[in-house]
Amino acid sequence: MYSRKEWKNNLLGSLEIALLMRNFRDRFESTPENAVKSFAIPAILFPLAMMVVFVFPNPYFADDTAKAISFLYAFRLMISWGLFLGAVYWISRHIDRREHFLQFVIAYNWLSLAAAVMFAPIAWLVVSGAYSYQEMYPLAMCVVIYTYYCTAFIANATLRIPWELAGFVTMICYAVNTHTLDVLHWIGSII
Repeated sequence: MYSRKEWKNNLLGSLEIALLMRNFRDRFESTPENAVKSFAIPAILFPLAMMVVFVFPNPYFADDTAKAISFLYAFRLMISWGLFLGAVYWISRHIDRREHFLQFVIAYNWLSLAAAVMFAPIAWLVVSGAYSYQEMYPLAMCVVIYTYYCTAFIANATLRIPWELAGFVTMICYAVNTHTLDVLHWIGSII
């Protein structure tokens, strides 16, 4: 999968994204093979996300099995990727930035690692019982907002677009994530 050097470069790139350092672009090789390999990072992190889902069960899925819930969330993740990255590709094609699209995909996927690292202490504090979910919710929302800001930063830096358009790309990301989750809850309520 990744060589030791690639792991080091990509991990540093993920850290540089979280620290809002523009030189992260030099860390990610913009090739189709690397773009496909980058989807392994969110896939590796998926079981951790599922643990959080099972620790804080959604009332829509109270009677469903773990396998069905996992399948629904995995399906939602794939649909979200398809819709969001499809929209970003469409935008990059229309503004003649297609050559930078693969680098955006790679950086966006590696952002999931930085987001997981930021969410881990919050999840641990809630799971350990030190704080309730309601007490940690404001901090979790700050991390979510920061992650969306990092998405805009990635769009601005990789696609070489103005901040206004990068903000629009982030709003697309937000809309896709929110509405696919709404659809998932709706499906869970009718199953």
